[in-house]
Amino acid sequence: MRRIVFKTSEAAASQSGAMEPETISKNGASLKSHTGRGNLKKMMCFALFATVFIFSGCKKDDPLPPVDEDGLTEDIRNIIPDDILEKFKELGIEINGGNKPPNIEGTYLISPLILVKSNFTDFILPGDKFDDGQYTFSQQDNAKLTIVCDYEQGTQSGNGLGSFITGTGNKFSVYTEISGTYGSSPFKSVDIYSGEITPTGIKNVYWAAIITMEAPGTIKRGQGRLVYDSDGFSEKIEKKAAVYEGGSSILSSVK
Repeated sequence: MRRIVFKTSEAAASQSGAMEPETISKNGASLKSHTGRGNLKKMMCFALFATVFIFSGCKKDDPLPPVDEDGLTEDIRNIIPDDILEKFKELGIEINGGNKPPNIEGTYLISPLILVKSNFTDFILPGDKFDDGQYTFSQQDNAKLTIVCDYEQGTQSGNGLGSFITGTGNKFSVYTEISGTYGSSPFKSVDIYSGEITPTGIKNVYWAAIITMEAPGTIKRGQGRLVYDSDGFSEKIEKKAAVYEGGSSILSSVK
């Protein structure tokens, strides 16, 4: 049977914007229809490829640990309950909260280490000097806001202490829970160490320590001290054995 195909005139098509004439293949199928389906398949394959490329190439960063109104994480609040946090604030330690702290890895010498304030009365007075302190920070992990701390000061020392860090810009604070014994009785304290990092050391170092679980014969829970590097700068040094000068560690006050 003979097939009849109606074609739109070129003049009419150009005036009305009508579709181009359809072309019929030998088997009677529309070549233009095949071409359109082919183009659609190509477009779908391209879109699928682009989607896979975008999602495989853009890995979403893990969210930073959230902080509360004081800029502290839940981990920090687990070692510093509300009443102890208030004691730190009363002592006057600057707490540099936030979840984007600078990198502070290295060893620093705090000297001369001078008492600013105690929240209890004993024989050590503001202005008195303590033995130099030496702090080493390592294994800083800003995704978890954790850091490892070693310290030596007076008769006290600690190694490999799991700690937490907060801060923004160049300012930071480190929080360390310290467990020890007095005689045969255990005690705990929390230290906060705050400052502003520079390429050669730390500016304006302040260090506060408060007892969180007392042992008999030691200062009471909630009591502590605030000390600082009185020349305003704690130099970055090679780690070495601290020199014991015969003075007091900052929480020594045996009655």
